[in-house]
Amino acid sequence: MNQINLDVLMEISKNIYRTVHPFLGSREGGKAIGIGFGGDLTRFIDQIAEKAVVEYLKEKGLSCILIGEEGGVQKIGENPEEYLIVDAVDGTTNAVRGINFSSASLAAASKDSLEDVEAAAVINLFDGELYVAEKDKGARLDGKKITTSKASELKNSIVSIDVSSTPERLNRVIPVMKTARRVRSLGAASLEICHVASGALDAYVDLRGKIRTLDFAAAMLILRESGGVFSLLDTDEQMEIPLTELRRFSIVATASERLYSQIVSLI
Repeated sequence: MNQINLDVLMEISKNIYRTVHPFLGSREGGKAIGIGFGGDLTRFIDQIAEKAVVEYLKEKGLSCILIGEEGGVQKIGENPEEYLIVDAVDGTTNAVRGINFSSASLAAASKDSLEDVEAAAVINLFDGELYVAEKDKGARLDGKKITTSKASELKNSIVSIDVSSTPERLNRVIPVMKTARRVRSLGAASLEICHVASGALDAYVDLRGKIRTLDFAAAMLILRESGGVFSLLDTDEQMEIPLTELRRFSIVATASERLYSQIVSLI
């Protein structure tokens, strides 16, 4: 039996939520600490969130290979075989500024490969909403089964698009922005993909070439288990990607195959 199962992911998610919630929107939470494994600035809220994960694993005597945004690849416990990939605060800027859209993202895998992710949890750090999924068992939001909107026409769709920090790539996504019914940019990829899974959004597009495996591993499974489509762009690889390697991608996540085809044809 796997040690790092869905129940464990849910407990860790709630532990992160309890740890960081008092610091949301605070100056202390936004204090710069250093540079993390992902190459981004580590803030106090990032540090305490990932520390909460490590402390939980050690307290419960669980063994795994932990891949975290701040601490990188760590072996926890004796003879670890399973993999736990964590972005303990996705949307740090939102979190420290008190903008109500930030999440913790956790995925469990039996092997060091994206295709072997078997369980996932994404929790909204502001209100505690919890998205979960297990491979071949569907996806749920706060215990209730979720499915995508099944939207098939871009002209009728609400699409979230991340265009921050890479203005040179804006031209690729402008045709999508012009065609979509409404466009949003919310600032936390894992939570945005989960909103596609639940039908709140119809698609999420990130063409910056910056999104990392730890940003999307959990939300990818949740989306696919809800009936949605998730794809990496500009690469022939889709699933045979090591979780322990720091790599960056462009992605498209949609409510349906038809909507995916329309978006890709424009970019």
